[in-house]
This record gives sequence, C-alpha cells and structure tokens, in this order.
Amino acid sequence: MSFDIAAIANADYIDAMYEKYKQDPDLVDERWHIFFAGFDLGMQRDGADLTPDTSDENQAEENVMAFLDAYDTLEEYTRMDANRQQGAMALVNAYRTWGHLVADIAPMSYTRPPYPLLELSEYGFTEEDLDQIVGNGGFLGPTDGTLRDLVAKLRQTYCGSVAVEYTDIPYKSQHEWLEQHMEPILNSPKFSAEQCRDLLRLLIEAQEFEQFLHVKYIGRKRFSIEGGEALIPMLHALIETGAALNVEEMVMGMAHRGRLNVLTHIMQKPYPEIFSEFEGVELGEGSGDVKYHMGFAHEYVTRDGHTVHLGLTPNPSHLELVNPVIEGIVCTKQETKGDVQHEHIVPLIIHGDAAFAGQGIVPETICLSHLDGYDNGGTIHIVVNNQIGFTALPRESRFTAYPTDVAKIVKMPIFHVNADDPEAVVHAARMAMAYRQAVKNDVIIDLWCYRRYGHNESDDPAFTQPLQSAEIAGHPTVVDLYSRRLIEQNIATEDDVDAMKQAVREKLEAAFVDAKNQKTKPREPTFGGAWKGFGKAGADRTAKTAVHREKLIDIAQKATTVPEGFNAYRKLMRQLDYRMQMVHGKVGIDWGCAEMLAFGSLLVDGFPVRLAGQDSQRGTFSHRQAVWHDVKNGSIYSPLNHLSDGQGGFRVYNTMLSELAVLGFEFGVSYANPNKLTIWEAQFGDFANGAQMIIDQFISSSEAKWQKMSGLVMLLPHGFEGQGPEHSSARLERFQALCAEDNMQVGCPTLPAQYFHLLRRQMLRAFRKPLVLMMPKSLLRHKESISTLEDLSRGAFYPVLDDPAQPDPGGVKRVVFCTGKVFFDLKEGRDKKGEERLALVRIEEHYPFPWDEVGAILEKYGDADIFWGQEEPQNMGSWDFMEPKLRRLLDNKKPVRYLGRKPTAATATGIQSVHLAEQQEIVEMALDFS
Repeated sequence: MSFDIAAIANADYIDAMYEKYKQDPDLVDERWHIFFAGFDLGMQRDGADLTPDTSDENQAEENVMAFLDAYDTLEEYTRMDANRQQGAMALVNAYRTWGHLVADIAPMSYTRPPYPLLELSEYGFTEEDLDQIVGNGGFLGPTDGTLRDLVAKLRQTYCGSVAVEYTDIPYKSQHEWLEQHMEPILNSPKFSAEQCRDLLRLLIEAQEFEQFLHVKYIGRKRFSIEGGEALIPMLHALIETGAALNVEEMVMGMAHRGRLNVLTHIMQKPYPEIFSEFEGVELGEGSGDVKYHMGFAHEYVTRDGHTVHLGLTPNPSHLELVNPVIEGIVCTKQETKGDVQHEHIVPLIIHGDAAFAGQGIVPETICLSHLDGYDNGGTIHIVVNNQIGFTALPRESRFTAYPTDVAKIVKMPIFHVNADDPEAVVHAARMAMAYRQAVKNDVIIDLWCYRRYGHNESDDPAFTQPLQSAEIAGHPTVVDLYSRRLIEQNIATEDDVDAMKQAVREKLEAAFVDAKNQKTKPREPTFGGAWKGFGKAGADRTAKTAVHREKLIDIAQKATTVPEGFNAYRKLMRQLDYRMQMVHGKVGIDWGCAEMLAFGSLLVDGFPVRLAGQDSQRGTFSHRQAVWHDVKNGSIYSPLNHLSDGQGGFRVYNTMLSELAVLGFEFGVSYANPNKLTIWEAQFGDFANGAQMIIDQFISSSEAKWQKMSGLVMLLPHGFEGQGPEHSSARLERFQALCAEDNMQVGCPTLPAQYFHLLRRQMLRAFRKPLVLMMPKSLLRHKESISTLEDLSRGAFYPVLDDPAQPDPGGVKRVVFCTGKVFFDLKEGRDKKGEERLALVRIEEHYPFPWDEVGAILEKYGDADIFWGQEEPQNMGSWDFMEPKLRRLLDNKKPVRYLGRKPTAATATGIQSVHLAEQQEIVEMALDFS
C-alpha cells in the first residue's frame, strides 16, 4: 500500500486537517493523530526540504491502515468528519443568532421555552455525538473540541446572564468585533476582589437611599429604582469605560424611574438638596417642577483621574419626549467643540420598557441617527425593563419578544442582561461603550429587572398583578444576592457588608438632619459655557438690526453669483437675476431676497445659521433656493457658505417626514448653542401640531420649569387661500394660549423687512426667547408685500404697523385691527371702493403684546369704532387673545367688535368657491357702515 490511498479523499481537506493538527493535535479527531504521525515519520524536517522519506513508508502505511480500521474508506471518514464540522459551524451560528431566546436574563420566574432551532437534531447531531470531536465550528472561545464542550461554552456565552442580538447587522466587521469581545471570555470576565467590593458598595448605596426615602417620606412619590439597582453600577461602568476611550462629556436623558438615585449617585447631587425638595423648596422665578424632572450637571472624576462632564437634561413626564432633544444637544456640542469623529461627546438615554415599545417618538428619533445633519456617532440606550408599564403587563403593551424590537429599524447590537447579576451588567455596559466608540453606531442595553413597589409609592400593584407582587415581595434584593455570592467566594464577610450599609445609613441620616435644619434654596440659572454673556430678559429689548446698504449689496452679489463651471437651472438663473434687480431698487424686495440678506448679514458677522424642515433647501413654495443643483452632473452649491472669510457656517437640511422628533432635535440645538440662529420650518403650519408635545413641554415652558432657555425660531406658513382645512392654519390661537410669564415671542409679519429685522433681532439681543412666526404663502409673491433696501438698511422691526394710507384721524370712523394676509384683502376692497373712513392697523407682534404701540393707535383714532378682523373662524385665530387686551386699553368704555368667519369645527373649507365667498363677506362687513 502506498500514499496513493490519499487520492481517495479530498486533498485540500486533508491539508486543512493537517494544518490544524500542526497547530494543536487536540483540534482534530484522535484517529487523525495516527494518520499524521505516520505521515510525519515519512517527511524530512530539515528546512525547506519536504520530500517524503520512502524508508519509513512501511510505518506510514501501517498507521494509515490503523486509521481506516473504523471506516471502510478514508472517503467515508472524511465525509462524516466534514459533516460534523459543518454541523458545528451551523450550531455556532445558531447560538449567535438565537441563543438570546433561551438566555437566563430574567431575575424572576420568567419561563423561556426551548427554542427548536437550537436543538442538536437540527444540525445532524444526537445525544450520542456529544463526546465526538467536532472542532470549534468557528467559535472563538476555548473548547476541547468535543460537541459537549462546544455546546456548554456556547450556552455560557450566549445564554447566560448576558445575551445579545446582533446577527441582523449587515456588516461582517461588526459581527467580528462583537464576537472577539464576547467569545474568548465566554461573556464572563473576571473581576478582582476590589472591583467586586466596589460593585457591592454601589449597590448598597442605591438600595439604602431608596429604603431611607421609603421610611422618611412614606407614600411620597419618588419612582424608586428598587429591583433595578444595577442601573447605578451600569452607569458608573459606562462612564469609566468611556473615559478610557476618549469620552470627555456625556449628555444624559431619562424619565422619572430611578432619577433621584441617578441624581445622587451618578450626578452627585447632595443628599440634603434632595431631601429639601421633599420638604418643599422655595420657588424662584417661574413655576418650577417636581424633583424627578430636574436636571443637573457634574464633573465626574474616574478612578484613573480622567474628568467626564455629565449633564442630565431636565424633562417632562411625557415619556421619551426628551430623546430628540438629547440628540440635538450632543450634535451641536460636537460641532461647536470640533468633535468631528464623534468620540468625545456621547449621548446616553435611559428608557422604560413600556414607553420604549409604545411611544412613537422612539423610532422617529432612532431614524434620525444616521441622517446628514443629525448623526452624532451613536447613542447608548438603556432600557430599564421592569416588565410592567404602570399596571399593564408586557403582553398588553407589545406583541414582540422584547421592548427593544422596535429599534431594529436601525441595525444595532442589543445586549439583554439580568439585573440580578451585577457583574454581567457591568460587562454589558463596558461592551456597549466600547462598541459605540469603535463603530460609531447606536447600541442598546436591555436591563431585565423588576419593580419592587407600584408605579409610584402610593400605588398598590397587587390590585392588578397579585401573583407578580407576591413573588417580588419574597424575592431577595440584588444586594442580598450579590453579598451572599461574595461571601461564598471569600471576597467579603457579613461584617464587611453590614459595615458598608451602616456607613451609608449614617451619611443619609446626617444629610436628613441638615435638610431639616436649613431649607435649600432653588438653584439660580447659570450662564456659563456656551451661554456666557447672556442673561434673563430685562426691560431693554432693543437691538440695532439695520445693515449698511453697501454690505447688503455685497452679500446679494455673492449670494447670486454662479461659480465658474457650475451649470445652474435656467429658472434659477432668472430668479437670481431678479434678486439683484430687487437689491438695486428696480423692483421691490420679496421675502426670499429679504431672508437671504438676513441670513447673509448674520453669517458675515460670524453667526452660524441652521435651517431645517421638510423641503427647506428649496422652500415649499420655491421661494428660497438655498441649495443649487448642477443640471449636468448633479453637484450642489450653497452660495451662503461663500460670502467671506471667517463667516459663520450655513446649514440647511431637508428633514425626514417627521415633526415631533425633528422639532425636538432643533430645540436641543438651540438649547446647546445660543449663538447659532436655529430655525425649524413647517412645510405648512397646519402640520406643526404633529410636534405639539415639544411645543407645550419644551419650547413654551422650559424657562419657567427648569430655567433653561432657547432661541429657536419656528416658521409656520399660515393663511386662508382656499386650500382646505389642512393647508390653511398654523393654529395661531394655540400659540397665543401658551403665552405667559414672558416665555416666548409670537408674531405675524406681513412685510419682508419685518421678517428681516426679526431674524436679526433674534441674534443681536443679550437674551434668548423662542420666536414663533406665522409665515406667508401667497404673500411671498404679492405685489404689495414687498420692501425696499432702505427698509433693511435704515429701519427696524415695528410691532404695530399703522395704516400706510395715513388717513385723517378725524375722518376715521372705524379702525380694524388685524394681522397677516387678511390686511391685503381688506386693503384691496377699501381701495377699490375709495373708502376713507376705514383705517387698517396690523399688529405684527402678538406676544409680548405691544401695549404702548396699540394704546397710541387707539388714542390717535379716539372717536372711531374698534374692530378686530381676522380670516380665521371666530373660535380660532386671535379674537380671544386680542379682544380683552383691546378692551382693557379702552378701559371698557367702548366695545371691541368681531369681524370674520363664524365658529367652525374645521379650520377652513376645502371648496374654493365657498372660500372666496367667505373671504369676500369679511371684506364687505368691514366696509359696511350702515
């Protein structure tokens, strides 16, 4: 017999097996040892000479024959061995893909049935094969090569206290990264005795704090984290790991559950301050807010001496609403600080399981994550999965296996981890941070825990979850479980544990006494960092908004010049030429030109400008044209980025079709950088109510609740033009109803110059307030809604515009105060009739209400009847807002009459003929002096 027997088998396969044998004989079946031992005897091992030694051929042949004793042919063995290895590879892939479905991630008696695709039979194995050598199947962890050991190691890695979903990520490199960080250590890293004791101390601090509050403030709402105390060491691990990976700042958002614990043990808010808030804090300005909504900042110093700035952003009770705000803050901070690689400033958001699965803002925000202008390098999401939402069980809140399934629209790893295994929790946190820093993608940690008490501390969950409540009551705390574990491992003693608890209790008790003896005053708003130089609004609200004529002409020239080699669209060329005619006084300046000059003048003064909205690059009504497209090669050019050296950056984004998440993000941008003109534009003002929660909970009230300010501008196209109930009204009345305590500015400019000065005023004052503007549609090209260059170079914003016809006050019998487009309809009707007894006065700024200016108009036309005219229905628009103010200025000596549409359920008719008839009726009513 000769070595020609090898020709029976696949030579490439034998070569591969031989390479494994040389690397480690244990990697192949023992029968191959006999075969390769004979083969080695027949080979020369003197450097490059690998010629077979025929003198040992007889021994080699004997070994081959011995090898074949168990098989009829080598081909049979090769085929069977290959099948086992292929089965092993498929099995490894199965555990990587579905191992999480049977993982030990639930701290309570949560039954997870076997998963069929993890059965051995699916891969050609039986129980009898468990001690067969199958190799590692591509698994990167240690294994002795048997099927039994491979399965055990796979279960330890993918079915233990840490489970992971990642195989749907479409990038092989990310799979490899995750496998290399999990499999070699079997997802069970070793902790030193010191690390274990530190971990126990963090758990004790979290638990003792909650229990102390439970005793001292019985029944008071605090939204305890008990059952999920592992959140605290998880956050510490994220920060410590992040600091080692170049993180310098973390911007955090979370709801109420566990917030007080995070404030004290992560943000280091002093215990006395927390306790004082239970006792009742003296209110400063504004309304204030409950203690579990407040924000805080802290300079966290790691064990290695790194400093990480932590900011916990204030938020309302509207769950998940803070998410896009966090993303906008981080994106802006990264831009401001030059963090182009997105590695120094990281967003971290803590969610609840029911809210994560149920609130639409979650997928909206996640869908922003990799869009131009919204990508900040990935968010670390923590879902505090206590498997209940107030009284609703998971089966009532979702139909998916996990609350995190909604996030799979963006491919990211999801780590599921058992909160009763603190070491697993810390390991998951370290991996999540390392992944985010390496890959720059979102990542989720699903912290499986439970809620020891009700939704709040006055709530009894036994009404609706009696069995679960009973089980929780008898379940040991994570402190009990982990301290027992450390005692068994001889890392700590019972005395050590008792001493740790006693030290925390003494600290809490001392702080409690301090809080009782000295009431803590509310923190005053600080104007540091990006807000340095700003303050609260005072009596002086003026700003010099006019711009020199020559400067405006220069901006216009540069903003309308097509660069050499750029093939502009022919209609765009006509529009640019027309704008230069406007600047040179040949025609009136329209809205698009005035906006271009306002943006340009701010940019050359060093202010960056960010404009975002659906179709905002061109403008819904083709009036802006901020980004040009080459008609031959598709390249783009943004002229406002080419005005001068050292100018501010101009960014205009066509956003995804979302109002809620996008407006929240833009609020976050304005919150983080008051020196940037930040604008959100609705496609039509009617769609702004898709973001009503952001408007209500952040834009209109953040200063009153949290002393947090914003200079965000909202542009809302508004006007009744027969386009139906969804393309007519920005619901001006809703914004007016929100106005109080000098919280924001609401206006309705009717001339391009007014808009120009409002935009510039927004940046030139030493304070910031949100600015909500009802913007034109048909007025964008109305022949009378125009301005001159002198209006921009010499004028200012005027809250009230008296009648431009300047009628004789003595001859005026009726004054119609109005706002917006209806002025031009009324003016056209009056001019056609030649009526001189009617004066038309526009109120351009609704809030803050211009008391002095309106009072002067009323005094000027002292003998006239006073009307409020509007095109909106009577139960909408400005009637309810303006009427009492006008009556107050009149000292109730004469009535204020209504002129407009009757009350309706919908904002407007969708029938053009009806619209025209209603509009004409308003004009006729204004001109009827009978």
